[in-house]
Amino acid sequence: MAKTNDLRLTSLTATREMILLCAILLVGAAFSFASPYFLTPINLTQTLRAALELAIVSAGMTLVIIMGGIDVSVGGILAVSAIVIGKSYQAGMPPWVVAPIGLGTGAILGSWNGWLTTKFKVPPIIATLGSMYIFSAIMFIVIGGAWISGLPNTLSPLVNGAIFFIPSAALVILFVYGACWVLLRRVPFGRHIYAIGSSEHSAKLVGINVDRTKIITYAILGLLSGFAALLYVARMRNVEINIGTSIALEAIAATILGGTSIRGGVGSLLGTLLGVVFIRIIQNGLVLIGVSSLWEAVVIGGLLILVLAVDAIRNRNNLRTQ
Repeated sequence: MAKTNDLRLTSLTATREMILLCAILLVGAAFSFASPYFLTPINLTQTLRAALELAIVSAGMTLVIIMGGIDVSVGGILAVSAIVIGKSYQAGMPPWVVAPIGLGTGAILGSWNGWLTTKFKVPPIIATLGSMYIFSAIMFIVIGGAWISGLPNTLSPLVNGAIFFIPSAALVILFVYGACWVLLRRVPFGRHIYAIGSSEHSAKLVGINVDRTKIITYAILGLLSGFAALLYVARMRNVEINIGTSIALEAIAATILGGTSIRGGVGSLLGTLLGVVFIRIIQNGLVLIGVSSLWEAVVIGGLLILVLAVDAIRNRNNLRTQ
């Protein structure tokens, strides 16, 4: 029975990925007719670079949601990490010192969320919501409402460069998703993540250290948020006061659109990546055809509600047939 359920869930995930791929092609075709600039190499490359931070954060969000958790504080983690990176550059530190400091900051803040959800048994949505306000306050206290600007471009090749005509941004995304795929599918830790998301009680019965797995998974998401902050600074060479404000919603939307169940236990990194592409194509296309950016959140939020509603109906039907 368990094997049958696994095959059914795998089939549903593959179906979601195929539907999302078709949606990307249809939306892309529509925007290419609506704007002559949509399919130009310059626009596609800029869209890819703009998707970089979201793609990195969404990979970590996929791990957390598969585990049955959620993190709405990733924007704050990204912002604080970016500030630490910016201040480190201003202090004259070299890139090989700045990079681990930024990643370490993200990992520590992510671990804090994992610690709250395990040691104090705070529901993930409440714990990370509180952390979001704390991290946002830290950001405003440190930078005092002013930008950190004029940062060096020493790491810009990670975002703006190319290797054998392949944009380095694409290679960075492939590396991160490849590493996360290996973590989920080729090492025991990944199986523990799926097991906890399917049934935390059963995971404990078979000897999985649930608390340690949760803390590490949240730390990985924090680490990837710190990496996204490093890439953001490399791309923009400044730290804005509104950095990271929408990335949590976008990362959750990309993950859920890609077929990861909000209930945990089911998820696909390929689906998440397709979700990221879908969101960024919509945002880019709306800008090109002159639609106000305010409608971007409306479209993304509407898609998220639609997908969650469909999943809820499907889960209810599954319960009736069992």
